[in-house]
Amino acid sequence: MKQIKPPSSLQNNTQKDKEIKNFRGIKLNLVLVLPFIVQIFAAVGLTGWFSLRNGREAVNNLAKQLHEELAARIEQRLNSYVRIPHLVNQTNADVIASGLLNIKDFSLLQSHFLQQIQLFSEASYIQFGNASGEFVGIERMDNDKFNLEIKQTKVTGENLHTYAIDETGNTVNNRISMIKKYDARIRPWYRAAVNANKPTWSKIYQFSSREVVRVGTTAVQPVYDNKGNFLGVLGTDIVLSQLSDFLGGLKIGKSGIVYIIEDSGLLVASSTKDPLAIVNESREARRIKAEESENFLISYSAKKLNKIFGNLVSIAGIKKFNFQLKNEEYFAGVLPFKDGRGIEWSIILVVPESDFMEQINANTRTTILLCLGALIIATGVGILTSRWISQPINRLSSASAAIAAGDFPQKVEVKAIKELDILADSFNNMSEQLQAAFIALEKNNQELENRVKTRTAELELSKEKAEVANRAKSEFLANMSHELRTPLNVILGFTQLINRDDSLNKQQQEKLKIISRSGEHLLSLINSVLDLSKIEAGRISLNRDSFDLYFLLYSIEEMFQFRAKLKGLNLTTEIAPEVPQYILSDRGKLQQILINIVGNGIKFTETGSVILKVRSDLETLTTIYFEIEDTGPGIAPEEIDSLFTPFVQTATGIKSHEGTGLGLAIASKFVKLMGGDIKVISELGKRTIFKFQIVVEITDRSEIPEQKSTRRVIGLKSDGQQYRILVVDDHRDNRQLLVELLTAVNLEVKEATNGKEAIDTWESWQPHLIWMDMRMPIIDGYEATKTIKSRLKDRETKIIALTASTFEEERTIVLSAGCDDFIRKPFLEQDIWETMARHLPISYVYQKTKFYDEKEQNKKINFKLKSESLKIMPSEWLVRLHSAAAQLDRELLKELIALIPSQHDAIASQIDLMIDKFDFEQILNISKKAIED
Repeated sequence: MKQIKPPSSLQNNTQKDKEIKNFRGIKLNLVLVLPFIVQIFAAVGLTGWFSLRNGREAVNNLAKQLHEELAARIEQRLNSYVRIPHLVNQTNADVIASGLLNIKDFSLLQSHFLQQIQLFSEASYIQFGNASGEFVGIERMDNDKFNLEIKQTKVTGENLHTYAIDETGNTVNNRISMIKKYDARIRPWYRAAVNANKPTWSKIYQFSSREVVRVGTTAVQPVYDNKGNFLGVLGTDIVLSQLSDFLGGLKIGKSGIVYIIEDSGLLVASSTKDPLAIVNESREARRIKAEESENFLISYSAKKLNKIFGNLVSIAGIKKFNFQLKNEEYFAGVLPFKDGRGIEWSIILVVPESDFMEQINANTRTTILLCLGALIIATGVGILTSRWISQPINRLSSASAAIAAGDFPQKVEVKAIKELDILADSFNNMSEQLQAAFIALEKNNQELENRVKTRTAELELSKEKAEVANRAKSEFLANMSHELRTPLNVILGFTQLINRDDSLNKQQQEKLKIISRSGEHLLSLINSVLDLSKIEAGRISLNRDSFDLYFLLYSIEEMFQFRAKLKGLNLTTEIAPEVPQYILSDRGKLQQILINIVGNGIKFTETGSVILKVRSDLETLTTIYFEIEDTGPGIAPEEIDSLFTPFVQTATGIKSHEGTGLGLAIASKFVKLMGGDIKVISELGKRTIFKFQIVVEITDRSEIPEQKSTRRVIGLKSDGQQYRILVVDDHRDNRQLLVELLTAVNLEVKEATNGKEAIDTWESWQPHLIWMDMRMPIIDGYEATKTIKSRLKDRETKIIALTASTFEEERTIVLSAGCDDFIRKPFLEQDIWETMARHLPISYVYQKTKFYDEKEQNKKINFKLKSESLKIMPSEWLVRLHSAAAQLDRELLKELIALIPSQHDAIASQIDLMIDKFDFEQILNISKKAIED
């Protein structure tokens, strides 16, 4: 390499160095530490003083805010609770209207109601009474047992019979009770539906035919046929005691209570254990008013409520009031609750002031301790920071002088602040040397611009041709989904099967893992390409689920943090306090949007920072706003309009030689699909800001799905039942994969190659469950499923669809054909077991966890990886390891550690742990030292 000749102004550097050494300036450590410590003392002192002074003044405001938040949360949870019974009724009405449920078949109604009452814990009784006075209902008992109540003229005459049944619908014993001449048409719930002629609630009344006295209300819905003829009434009960249990499960401060009353003052529910009604000797229940409650706090607050507001009907929105009881202040509030279907209740929330004050006092003590701790920590951090800043600056100043002189290999050993003058002079000298080069580059740039203008017309024509080819490509990729994913299903499936073999040695297991990871990577690439084709074809849809938004945001920050540190950038995430943590939205698409934009910000920013800011709509909290700001080169105004056009890159992107121009185009499509819009604000040479918003639903932690179990299934728990499974697929390899997997746990399995064979085998063999491929010759899976379901009658067969399609609308089509569930290819072994367990009463035997030898395990834990440890591996392997860590390529790193000999398993374990922690910097340092050695 040709060495740059140093300018003449640096030829006398030796003499300058001697002069600078004689200069005695202020040390950089002192300059950095003293102002920092003074600011910390002032800030911490003022913070502590204001915290103590304002703590007491904030109690009332805090109490009001917490009170409103508690009331809103209770209202939201109660809305969800009372919506379930109407959802059950509407679901039953839809199934009846679709013809899948025959209301004349009471046996089928009984089975369907039993399944629903097991699914919806909020429902205590699900029932149907027809226009002829016949009736069928399933009741949940307190001991989680079930009763069947039925009046069918041909069987029970005019009487209502009650039977105890098990979870499968079989009668446990003979009839346990009977009501003579029972007529559902005169019951309050039936009359409420007939009078309203729409979904509504009955008045609160005492239920009949119960082993214990129960009081509650019924969600009802009239049922009509296609011609508008009245057929009967569907009903789902809520017991008041069950509603009280629901309120009792809510956390209302430390000792607060909540209760619900009607406009008449009668109690509907309470978070306490006090009774809501009085039962006389004739087993007749008389409801009590809140003012008559045995709970003194309920009684007293109800009297105060009546005295202050009088008629509850006139109350609109939450109304708050305070009162004193036994020398203690209480915060109370009343909130009207209406669901639009007949419920008109009032929610009363009572919380003692001590619940709020206890937390305020604790926070005050915590604030003092935190201030002292922050002062100590900040002082220590200031000293360490000053060292971290001063040492690199000194090293850089010496290195810059040497680089300006043309001597590139340098050993940085500088300690004093006076070297900063040399650093400035060195960079000035280097700029003089580079000036001539820049003049030449400017001339070349002008020539390139002229060439670009002459090629623009050609590129426009090429672009039109490319768009036509791109649309053809999208259609082709969409049609190839089945052909690509089907063989990949076989590869991944047999990899899982082979991995079950305990006789495999470690190297064989590692090779299987490489095959599995490569297959999963190929699947990810296929899905990404198909996503693009679906966007271009207008067939992309949302896949909404509940997830932790905070975890997603900090995961993305952690993902890019190492890359940002390598470039000296400050990457931060700022989440406003009002942003909900748990939301319902498309997690994958939101993650892809943020990765594209944040990744671009880090890619094109050389100095400064990249900041991700998140806030929410303060009124509804259902619109979340994202803002990504970087201090990069910016985007020219004429390029912003084409920024979201596929395959079009900005001038900065073209110079970087990275990317395809698809990331922002896909992100823009996803944002619009999620109910928002995206825009860009840029100042050329200063910064770029991307802003977008999405519409979400708020959920809570309980809605986040639990992580699937990864334990290996090795058998079935014996219950005396031999389950028959039918595998239907026109591809032999796919059938073999499922057959080997199922027979390995002693299930009885048969095969069919098309829908016709599947129907014939089902007729003669009566399997308990069918794995049904949907694309087959002769008769496909859709037609076969419809035929089998139409002939089921009293027989029970579950059908699970297997499809290689990636389009979300495929799920709706499959389920509407009659399938009970849906799995995409390629699938995981665990998906098969979990799906079967949902539809068959089977339990599995899992492989026991293998533990390492205690001595060997301790050896691995206490082992500390050093560069000397890697001398066992060849230099080529070390170079590949260093390169993979620099590129953050986790897959390549995993493949490389699989090549480490088994006797050095501790080394492989330590590197694997670093990969899982995304500690690529440590791998870089160790591998670099090993290469140098």
